[in-house]
Amino acid sequence: LLLAVELGKSEYLYKLMEIFKEMGIMSDWFLYCDTAFRISPPLTISESEIEECCTIIRRALDKL
Repeated sequence: LLLAVELGKSEYLYKLMEIFKEMGIMSDWFLYCDTAFRISPPLTISESEIEECCTIIRRALDKL
């Protein structure tokens, strides 16, 4: 379930990390790539939790 989402610019990533904090999302970027963030849910995540998280992430991306 590990994913990386490429944003293209580090400025977008840093801004998105602040938006994530405001929305209660814990995420991080890769040490070797400051233009992408990680999505790494637990393997026990339910389908409804996935849908909820995707909705929140989409809302955060819309704020960019």
